[in-house]
Amino acid sequence: MDHFPSSLNAATLRPGPDRPGGGHHLPLPRRSAMTMIELLFVVGMIVMLSGTIYQIIRSVQKSFTHARNKLDILQTTRIIMSGIRNELRNAIDKPQVLNGRLNIPLAATQTVQYLFDENRRLYRGKKESMTAPDPDPSEMRPFLFDDGQILKFEFDSSYRDSNAFVESELTLNSKVWFKVTMTILYTEKFKMLSEAERKKILEDPNDPRVKNFFMMITPRKVNWLLQATQ
Repeated sequence: MDHFPSSLNAATLRPGPDRPGGGHHLPLPRRSAMTMIELLFVVGMIVMLSGTIYQIIRSVQKSFTHARNKLDILQTTRIIMSGIRNELRNAIDKPQVLNGRLNIPLAATQTVQYLFDENRRLYRGKKESMTAPDPDPSEMRPFLFDDGQILKFEFDSSYRDSNAFVESELTLNSKVWFKVTMTILYTEKFKMLSEAERKKILEDPNDPRVKNFFMMITPRKVNWLLQATQ
C-alpha cells in the first residue's frame, strides 16, 4: 500500500482555481431571450404609435384637401364673376333676364347669355341679339364647377320694377345697377357628399360650408343709363 510523503500537507492538496474539478464554477451566460410580456408590450407600443401616426397623416390630408378645394372653388368663382362684371359694365343696353336666362348685349350683333339649369350647372353662350332664339345648352360652354357646386345663381336690378327703382333713388342716389349673386358650396365638393348632406346644405342657408358672392354693377355706357331710367 502506497503512502503519501509526510512533507505534503492539506494546503498542498487543496485544488487550485485552474485545476480541473476545483471548487470554483465558470459563470453562466447572460439571458438574451425576450419574455412573452416584453414581446406583448413592444407589439402594443408599435400598434399604438402606428395608429397615432395614421390619425396625424389623415388629419393633415383632410386639411390639405379642404384647402385645395377652397382654392379651386375660389379661383373658379373669381373667373366667372370677373367675366360677368366686365360684360355688365360694357353692355350697350340694359341686361335683361328672359326665360330665366341672363342676357347681356355687348354689341348690336352680339349678346352674351348665361343659363343656370335644373342640375345647378352654369353655362355661357352667345346669340346675335336680345330677341334672337336662345341657344341650346349643348351649344353653350359649361363652367368648370361640377353639378350642384353652385347652389344658386340669382339676379336683381334697379329697373326690375317700380319699387326697385324707387329704392334705388332713395338709397343709391338714383344710380342704375345690376346685381348678380352666386351661392357656392365653398369647402367641399358637392359630388362627394352623401344624399343626406346634400339635402341639408340645400335646405339650410346658414350652413357654414356655404358662402355668397355678389356684385352690383353700374353701367359705363350712356345708352344703358338712359334706357334704364325710361
